[in-house]
Amino acid sequence: METLCRVGATVLHGILDSIKGITVIFYLDKEANRKLSQPTTKPLLSGSAPRTKESLSSQPRTSSSSSLVSKRIEESKVLKRVLQCSLLNGGIFMLSILFFEYAVLPGLHLFLWYLFRNSSTMSTVWGWTLPSLSLLFNSFWVAPLFLLSKIVNSLWFQDIADSAYKFRKGRPQLIPSISKLIADTLISLLIQILFLLQSTLVKYLPVPVPFACTAIYMMHMSLLCSLYAFEYKWFNMGWELHKRLTYIEQNWPYFLGFGLPLAVLSELPNSIVISGCVFSVLFPLFIISANEATPKVDVCETPLKLFSIVVALTNALFRGRTKPGKAALSQPLTPGSAGSLHNTRGLTPPLSSSASAFMFQQQQQQQQQQQFRHHNSQKHHHHNRSHHRQPSPSPSAASSTFASVQTAQLHQQHTVLNRPLRR
Repeated sequence: METLCRVGATVLHGILDSIKGITVIFYLDKEANRKLSQPTTKPLLSGSAPRTKESLSSQPRTSSSSSLVSKRIEESKVLKRVLQCSLLNGGIFMLSILFFEYAVLPGLHLFLWYLFRNSSTMSTVWGWTLPSLSLLFNSFWVAPLFLLSKIVNSLWFQDIADSAYKFRKGRPQLIPSISKLIADTLISLLIQILFLLQSTLVKYLPVPVPFACTAIYMMHMSLLCSLYAFEYKWFNMGWELHKRLTYIEQNWPYFLGFGLPLAVLSELPNSIVISGCVFSVLFPLFIISANEATPKVDVCETPLKLFSIVVALTNALFRGRTKPGKAALSQPLTPGSAGSLHNTRGLTPPLSSSASAFMFQQQQQQQQQQQFRHHNSQKHHHHNRSHHRQPSPSPSAASSTFASVQTAQLHQQHTVLNRPLRR
């Protein structure tokens, strides 16, 4: 009972933290303006020469003014990008769809009814007009604007996350390796797509218990929305994919509450396009809330491993090209496994290098082994030749060659003794 109370309180705490994004936007702007208004003059050093009027007048003012302008643009980017996301997704995209659905089509239907009210061709004309207009509108307006909004939103979301993180935390600490960075981004996108498909399948399972599938589906979507919001912050902190998923699974009560408002508000519209517009309008606020939030950890000892299936599928897809790993990505990490490559679990060994990099490393190791073996074989052959015993001469030839051998030995001793003198 005590565990249930703690889980409920943590879920409520996550919900409250997710709503703070609206107020944090204005708080960030006020603090940015306060920092800009502070003087930034540096004191003179003891060994530096005093400044005169001529030196101050001769210094260019363009550099200071340009740096101030760039600083203002960087710090005001959060509110600007949020307003741009709201205008594009809510003001242009969503309102245009609502205007077409609830103003253009009903008005045209009323106009055709007024023209053909005394004729039986009304149903035929409207039956051809409605699908034709819907197809044209979706093909030439909704689909291009949807693709454009996805590209622009991804850039604006990244600007909002980077600006909020730089203002609060400082310089981002990205993943040091470029191959790890690219692989982490691609595999993270693949896992999110597979997890979204898993959530959709759960929603339509034939379970006799009423609202059970809907509750499990909302649980999936809440964790996925939390992953979307916190991933920008964790990525700037240098967390790899296995660490991000493990952290969510171990502290699922907080992230369940944090992503619940965004998941519920996004599921209210019946249209998928309108649902995407609502998500794009509200998501920047949750990015800022995630950047400001401090998750409540170690509430429940039992992790909620909802990502295990998609992680197993991803590991199976990449197992043929990379080293096989026994541990799943969603398993908890050991305390010393965050910084080392060999102790990390899940997708990190396959993602730390691509297939080409892995083959190149294997070729280098094989070349080094071949060179080492060739060097040892040459050394062993030279050693055998130096210690090889020559066949002893016959007794008849010994007497004839004794003088020449003695002369050669004396000459060799003479050269050995004189060699240091020559050097």
